[in-house]
This record gives sequence, C-alpha cells and structure tokens, in this order.
Amino acid sequence: MDNQQHQQAVVVDDKVVPGWWFVVAMLGVGVLITSAVWFYTDAHTRPFRPLRDAIHSKFPGSVPQVEGGQRKIHKGTARILRVTMQVHEDPREDDDKVQRLIKDLALLADQHLELEAYDQFELYLVWYRPEKSALSRHESRDIGALRALVSPSIQESTRSKPIDAR
Repeated sequence: MDNQQHQQAVVVDDKVVPGWWFVVAMLGVGVLITSAVWFYTDAHTRPFRPLRDAIHSKFPGSVPQVEGGQRKIHKGTARILRVTMQVHEDPREDDDKVQRLIKDLALLADQHLELEAYDQFELYLVWYRPEKSALSRHESRDIGALRALVSPSIQESTRSKPIDAR
C-alpha cells in the first residue's frame, strides 16, 4: 500500500499542463504565424498593388501577380519588374498578340509605377489547360526598349486629348 501512495504522489507532484492551456497556446501560435505571413506579404506587394489592380481591371480573369526588385543575395544584379498572368489560350502561338499585351502592360506600368526604377521587364503568361499540364511563355524586355515602345503611345494619347487651357 505504501508503494501505491508513492506512485500517486509522483503523478500528482508532476507539473502537467492543462488541456485548455495547450489549446490556447496553439491558437496563439497560429494567430502569430498567420499575422507574420500576412504582414510580410502585404509589405512586399503593397508597392505593386495599383499596377496589379489596373491589370486586373483591363484584363479580367487574368489573375495578375506583380513583383519587383532585386535579389538580396546578388546585390549587383538587374532590378526586375515581373508580371505573371493567366491566359485562356496557348500563349506560344500568337506573337503579335503577345507584343500588344507587352505594350499595354508597359503603358500600365508607366502610369502606375516608376518604370525607370527597373532594368528589366519580365512577363510570364500561363495557360492552365483542363486535365492537362499548364503551358507557359516567358518574355523579357529591357526597360530602355520598353520606353521606346511606350513613348509613341504616350505622345499619341496626349495629342488626341484636347488641352484644357483654364
């Protein structure tokens, strides 16, 4: 009997965390990690949100993702503005359509971001085919070449609009 009392005392004297404390701690860790991911994502996408929204309104259903900057590991590398869009047909077939899309995106980027802050523009077009693997196309342009492409369009749009002389 003395042995049973000793075993019960050992169990009682052990510090056991109550179940509700464990549940509260796990929920707290979940909220903390979710908040950290949300703030990190918000901080990295906030500068590109106006461009992303403009692309989405001009090309509904494109699910645009816009990111930019320079890789932190490689400090001397080019600063890249990268746009990823979903398309609804094979992006590898119509080169003229892709060139028009690049021009439209360059105009939008020039309106909503400082294009001069980047060295390269990258476009990824992805077509998710039903029941098959996705097809994609990657286009890369130098910002200087894009500026030459965009400049005539900007001049045409300013010429076609009457100037308000108030």
